[in-house]
Amino acid sequence: MPKLMELSYEKHGELKLDPSAFIQFASSQHLLNIRVNEVASTLCDFPVFFNKNLQSGYWNLSAVTSFEMGSNLFVENNQWQAVYRPSSILSYPFYLMNSGEDEKKYLLGVDESNSVLSQTKGESLFDSNGQPTEILKRIKNNLKADIRNDIQTMQFGQVLQDLELLKPINLIIRYQDQNQHTLTGLNSINEDQLHSLSDAQLGELNRRGYLTPIHGILLSISQLNGLIQKNNKRNTNAQIQSIKLEVNKS
Repeated sequence: MPKLMELSYEKHGELKLDPSAFIQFASSQHLLNIRVNEVASTLCDFPVFFNKNLQSGYWNLSAVTSFEMGSNLFVENNQWQAVYRPSSILSYPFYLMNSGEDEKKYLLGVDESNSVLSQTKGESLFDSNGQPTEILKRIKNNLKADIRNDIQTMQFGQVLQDLELLKPINLIIRYQDQNQHTLTGLNSINEDQLHSLSDAQLGELNRRGYLTPIHGILLSISQLNGLIQKNNKRNTNAQIQSIKLEVNKS
């Protein structure tokens, strides 16, 4: 996490945001954080998996954008190539930070040294009266919604863990030159365990609205094929021959 400072008109009244900020950020992310409410929108482009936040212990949902760290196959020529834009990239480089006085109160923090911010280029964050502009209002509203959606996602992951519905897997990527690369730390839905749930358990998942994202995550795995095509079109020297999903038994 970058060093943040509370955003204010007094200190940042002249700051402008590069409209392509979210693309610049996303271009180096091979995993994009999403929330459970985004699964239905995300699966039209991305394979979706769970991964555990080792610091918090909570489960995150991630859209896979590339098979190589530091790259994103959905950014090309500084243009976003997917239908859907995950919420996690739309507020960059702004974050909510705890006020320090009230645990339930948050302040808008900014990485003021970030290159997407300047005093000469981009969209102004404040108007001449010191009021937030529309772009800053949108960012604030987006971040506030993210708090609620993060909580829902954590609850979703915990329920699936309790029902033993999460299955650790490896993505074994075989290239045409016969080299292999393995992506680890990913989890998907355990279909066998899902099918063994009782009617009462399935009813509870349905009542919570969890069955739709569960099936959406399973369906999204087919997007690995599209990711292979994107990789092979861009990386002519690293052509992927096949991908195998293998249960991680360690």
